[in-house]
Amino acid sequence: MSDILIIQTAFAGDLILTTPLIEETARCFQGSRIDVLCIPSTADLLANNPAVRDLIVYDKRNRKPGLFPLMNQIRKKKYALCLSPHRSFRSAILARASGAPVRVAFDTASGAFLYTATATYRQNEHEAVRNLSLLRRAECAPVLDTSPRLYPSEHDAQSAAALLPDTGRPHVCVAPGSVWATKRWTEEGFAAIVRHFAVAYTVVLIGGKEDHALCERIITSSGAAAVNAAGALSLLGSAAMIRSAGVLISNDSAPVHIASAVGTPVVEIFGATVPAFGFTPVGVPFRIVEHNELECRPCGIHGGKECPIATFVCMIDLRAERVVDAAEELLQV
Repeated sequence: MSDILIIQTAFAGDLILTTPLIEETARCFQGSRIDVLCIPSTADLLANNPAVRDLIVYDKRNRKPGLFPLMNQIRKKKYALCLSPHRSFRSAILARASGAPVRVAFDTASGAFLYTATATYRQNEHEAVRNLSLLRRAECAPVLDTSPRLYPSEHDAQSAAALLPDTGRPHVCVAPGSVWATKRWTEEGFAAIVRHFAVAYTVVLIGGKEDHALCERIITSSGAAAVNAAGALSLLGSAAMIRSAGVLISNDSAPVHIASAVGTPVVEIFGATVPAFGFTPVGVPFRIVEHNELECRPCGIHGGKECPIATFVCMIDLRAERVVDAAEELLQV
């Protein structure tokens, strides 16, 4: 085996949960060179990863490079193996274009017929375990170390530290954003969390640039002092900030998986989605806070832009005290 291509062009959390597959592939096929095809917004997550030779960055949204130039680019690499946790038809086309004699995806992938082998997609398994199962169809028995890994640099650590006030107090991280509106707990709930923990901790709100205004509203509503780091750090800078925190409190979103990858305890808040989908923390102490008594949950695999029954009771009815208690438990671990 020489060159291997892994395709994961989904969101940041999906790529983070692909890192066990990347590193286990490197263990299985020692001496092989592994390239990863991903999107621009997630590519930085794989910086410093010793298992990755090269990144092939595909901007799907702006179609840069175009699909055909990209197909030609990867065809020239002459890959021996292609693994695709991503289940889109476009990923299947790219896998086929790689020319790899062994191409493996899930049996639920669009364009599954374009692969040479498929693995059963078991919805009740953790996503990291599901991804590792692809290797069995490539004649490798994976070691089920499902902990994701990220590699923040010293510069990332310094960038994170520069945002913290010089008080000597420990800090906790809060991630109130999500691409999907129905995955976001209420601003009032997060404001209560900030208010509670600001008494004894430095509270750092994290997220992307798109979350900055949300975080600012939450801080203002809390009436407490907190650091708005949303948009101020790279993904690995955020990983460094979370790594040095006592706990992360987050919706069902990418920061949960960043915390898993750097060893930080997590409180994960679920609304539209459920833990059974396989996107809980892994390898770290964690607590789940959710509304268990609603027949309408889950209402979608990814969440959605609005509550289908217009009540949003799954999030509105989650009391801040439950989240506080869960986080306080983890801070004592």
